[in-house]
Amino acid sequence: MKRDAEKTKRRNAVVVGLILVGLMIVSTAGYSLMGNEDEDSSTKEYRGLEFVRQNGLWRTVISNQVFGFQYLPEEVGNVSVLGTYDINSYVGKPLYFVKPDAATSEILNNLGDYVLRWQEACIEGIECGGDYPVKNCSDNVIVFEFPENNETEVYKKESCVYISGDSVRGADAFLYKVLKIS
Repeated sequence: MKRDAEKTKRRNAVVVGLILVGLMIVSTAGYSLMGNEDEDSSTKEYRGLEFVRQNGLWRTVISNQVFGFQYLPEEVGNVSVLGTYDINSYVGKPLYFVKPDAATSEILNNLGDYVLRWQEACIEGIECGGDYPVKNCSDNVIVFEFPENNETEVYKKESCVYISGDSVRGADAFLYKVLKIS
């Protein structure tokens, strides 16, 4: 009896061990197949820059600085961006946002290390609600507009940047211009 119980116990241990080894092999093979497929679709090149998809963002390195975007440059190529943009316009200066939304974090993730500080603000002539300082276009102000036609565009008046429509797509188009990527 004791011998039969030990034999059964040993057989059960071998079966469980084989099942675990089989699961490990199948899961490893599945992961490696998925990983290879994912690698092919997660790296894109644009004008000599390599964009890698990580944690939901397209990341690229410019002058040893990592920048992240929701959209690739070619995905925002149809966004009209009028005006001249340069990162040096923002270095060491405050940046103000009127009607901030999800695109605010997109801009700050990329320019936050360059600006002195950022703050929500109002701009002369636009109702923004809240008790925010009123700025004008001599300050670096980014204004998010939500037009009825939903056309996404970026344009500049003095030091004010207006991002209309899909603010995240507009923010990425703006950032690509500021960083001289497109």
